[in-house]
Amino acid sequence: MKARFKKERAAGSLADAYLLVGASRTRLREEALACAGALLESRGPVHEHADFALFDPVEFGAPGLKVEHIAFRKEGVPCVETALRYRPKIGKHRAIVLLDADRMTTDAQGALLKTTEEPPDGTVLFFTAAELYNLSPALRSRCRIWRIPRLPEEELSRQAAAAGIGIEDWNILIRACGSGEAILELPLTERKMLLETYPQVAAWLQGSDGPEFWCQTPVASKLAEKRQLGLLLLAATRAWLVTAQLPPNSAYLGFQGQWCRRLDLALARLSGQVTPDLVFQELVRFP
Repeated sequence: MKARFKKERAAGSLADAYLLVGASRTRLREEALACAGALLESRGPVHEHADFALFDPVEFGAPGLKVEHIAFRKEGVPCVETALRYRPKIGKHRAIVLLDADRMTTDAQGALLKTTEEPPDGTVLFFTAAELYNLSPALRSRCRIWRIPRLPEEELSRQAAAAGIGIEDWNILIRACGSGEAILELPLTERKMLLETYPQVAAWLQGSDGPEFWCQTPVASKLAEKRQLGLLLLAATRAWLVTAQLPPNSAYLGFQGQWCRRLDLALARLSGQVTPDLVFQELVRFP
């Protein structure tokens, strides 16, 4: 991506905003930073450049960027509006990187529309996203979309073996995460949580147990961590639900449809201001 970006810069055909899409959030981050460095012609770490700003929800302790990270709301909270207040200090360009745009709140996406369509002179925005469906069509339409190729299967298999992930566990995690790169980026504790939860979800899908056996708030010391683990668990459960190898009779399809809607609502509430404990309690009470 860096070489491609350099060609566009040399040709004078830069876009105002780029959206890098791929399965690996780590690789997306690296590619976005590399493109930002190429724009600024930075020879050192791009983080140290005066005309660079990074908005990473992980560093802010949030599942995704919020409107206060885009428009100024209160002192002490870094935001795009403040970063764009002055002209570039060193050269002609400024680079703004916003990670995990697909986890950004709806209000934050809306707050970005005007800036993305008409950024200040010399400013280029770089967004990253693992998925497109959570991004508003209006925001997507303002970006030049570049897809980061997936790693070859041989490389994924090698890395899985090096991480000690067996074939059976790999298949369970693939159904939960959707891609091998996403699996390999999960910390060991999170992979372990999913693998320990799967048998309980499978028993629930077979009708042997109720949802209370898997639907428990993850344990974490910080609320942001608990929320992030909850999002991972519910998203994985939804994926297992829709890929379950069960007879497609009307009873199961009705059950599947109900729980897909319920899990979608829970994921939306968990991404907002609702506490993880309340979200999981409400799910257990669902008939």
